[in-house]
Amino acid sequence: MKFKVLFIIWTSIFCLAVNNCCVSSDSDKVIEGLKKWEKTIPLPYHEGLERTINLFANKSLSDNFATYSAMIDTALIQRNMPLELKYLPLALSGMRRNYCQGDRCGVWQLPTLTALHYGLTIDDNQDERLNVEASTRAALDCLNELYQQYGDWWYSILAYTNSPIALQHALIRHGRSPQLWDFRDSNLLPNTQVIGDFIACIYLGNEGQLKLVAMPEPEIKRLPTMQIQKPAKAPELVEGQSTNNIAKKDSKKTISSTGSGTSNTQKTQKYKIKKGDTLTKIASKYHVKVSDLKKWNKLKSDKIREGQTLIIKK
Repeated sequence: MKFKVLFIIWTSIFCLAVNNCCVSSDSDKVIEGLKKWEKTIPLPYHEGLERTINLFANKSLSDNFATYSAMIDTALIQRNMPLELKYLPLALSGMRRNYCQGDRCGVWQLPTLTALHYGLTIDDNQDERLNVEASTRAALDCLNELYQQYGDWWYSILAYTNSPIALQHALIRHGRSPQLWDFRDSNLLPNTQVIGDFIACIYLGNEGQLKLVAMPEPEIKRLPTMQIQKPAKAPELVEGQSTNNIAKKDSKKTISSTGSGTSNTQKTQKYKIKKGDTLTKIASKYHVKVSDLKKWNKLKSDKIREGQTLIIKK
């Protein structure tokens, strides 16, 4: 009887030791991988991250990622932004073009007001958030401007996926500079899932373990035009946008209710393109639409070059 009891105790201890060894081995592998793939954006380890990585390793993600990866890389390089950000739409939407959740749509999950602010068209006929190239330009311009404000890529991502106001309140509530995982552990923000999901996508992407498959796009219900018209004056803070980067409308300028949104009496001026300019930035600066800039200057694409002169009608 004593031998049987001792055998059971010894077996239990052995199994526990084996399990702890396996857990430790998995953790060590993830930690080493994160160190190896960490570049510009910090990838701090957190217990439980292995579970998120395993979930994403077995999760079917859209092969849109493979289709648009080179385009996103190019857009990031043009803006001198970290290439790791190409994995953000995978974490946000699984790279599904028509994916919508609440007010956010597209692979980059852009909120309506943010998309409109960065020159995208949203009406009864089209929603440019569902266009991967157009939404990529808008999302990266937004993230880049948030980074200019915070000087921290994780703060920029959290402000983008929640809102600058939510991030500001979280920092005030915490009382000091929180570590990245503090946002999740202390429930400082509504959406902290993006932290683990984004890190998991970076890890699996670099390890070549993403499961990319062709996926049917879900149908979406378009919002009535009246609900998504761009306000005459943008609010002080909208989701994914900082106070420093919101365009201010000149109350003295009258906007036409028809056509492309230009004034009835148009004045023409010229603008010489500087290094780092994009059509989105120029359109935001002069309070016009990207589509109008392209129309006025007979541009077939969004590509512009330094030194080029654009015509702007006001």
